[in-house]
Amino acid sequence: MKNKYLSASLGLYINYFVHGMALIIIAQNIDFLSRQWNTDNAGAAAVVSSLGIGKLVAVFFSGKLSDRFGRKPSVVLGIFFYVLFLAGILISPNVAVAYIFGISAGVANSFLDTGTYPALMEAFPKKSAPANIIIKAFIQGGQFVLPYLIGFLILRDLWFGWSFIFLIAVLCANLVFVLTRTFPPMADVSQASEESRPQKARTFHFSMNEICLILFGFVAQTLLYILGQWIAKYGSEVVHMSEGSSRLLVSYGSLGAICCVLVTFTLGNRGIKSIYFMMIYTVMTAVVSLVIWAFPVPVVCTAGAVLLGYFSSGGLIQLGLTLLAEKSSRGKGLVTSLYTIAEGVAIFTIPLAAAAISRVNIGGIFLLNAGVALFGFALTLIIFIRDIRPVNEASVQAEQVQC
Repeated sequence: MKNKYLSASLGLYINYFVHGMALIIIAQNIDFLSRQWNTDNAGAAAVVSSLGIGKLVAVFFSGKLSDRFGRKPSVVLGIFFYVLFLAGILISPNVAVAYIFGISAGVANSFLDTGTYPALMEAFPKKSAPANIIIKAFIQGGQFVLPYLIGFLILRDLWFGWSFIFLIAVLCANLVFVLTRTFPPMADVSQASEESRPQKARTFHFSMNEICLILFGFVAQTLLYILGQWIAKYGSEVVHMSEGSSRLLVSYGSLGAICCVLVTFTLGNRGIKSIYFMMIYTVMTAVVSLVIWAFPVPVVCTAGAVLLGYFSSGGLIQLGLTLLAEKSSRGKGLVTSLYTIAEGVAIFTIPLAAAAISRVNIGGIFLLNAGVALFGFALTLIIFIRDIRPVNEASVQAEQVQC
């Protein structure tokens, strides 16, 4: 199974390498785009919220289309909409037009998620969590590379648009590659959906675990967004680092995230449950965010970027989604859509909230980050308690029988 679908998986991972770049390409080019759109940095940053609208619009049908027509068509549509986004942002004359094209990025992300995550779960059914966590390595790889690419263009006084064209070229080449790959069958997913339909799929009942894990999608996406979009601005405007040094904070965060992926992948293969990672990573994200806010100096900011990359961007989205798929009997495309709705709400609301906070004090954004991380910890704690309760009850019953 692994060998048969390895090449298809590679194509899926490459999409997320570009996705990682696309997530921060507006923030990394925000000065150029602000001038092109005749707005300030906060106005340009608010364009990122359009991705949330796109995810929310597409999520109501992307999961169903993936479950019905297959994973490959969903992935192909995701690539198409990402190309539309990159080309559109590049030619947008103002914020309004850019906002419209930004919606296509959210649509692209939704189609990629509802096609890729289920496909990897089906290709590697016994290693679904490690297979999905590798996505994060490719996302962070893209976020590590892009600041250096943009730095290269700036040093040579080249047009900033070449960074967009590079991403478009990679996507187009990968589209040809993906179209020639064989994807895993969806037989078990369809069968599971049919079996569970009379009991659950026709009702609106969700278990507490499902609700907590769906809400965790909001938390994980928020933590990812704040680090990728605001750590550089925090470094330059609050810590007073140079433009080049502050931009590289994103790359440092990516290094931390890649280290986290390797550790999580290794320990996950040894049987450590996802919920333990999620609890530790959220509470540590809150601690690091508070330290960065309290001590705005270059050393703390640089070390904090690495640690935030490790704890908040090292695979929380993938861990939460994989755990949701394990605890839900619904179709994988459907639960991915539900999770994506929560992510879409975060992508729409948090950029607007962060932009408003930045006009007062950029440092306050990391207080927001800490608060959201603590909320995520509370959600994981609920899941943890509910998971161990049956074990405790069984132990009590066994003791009573022995007595």
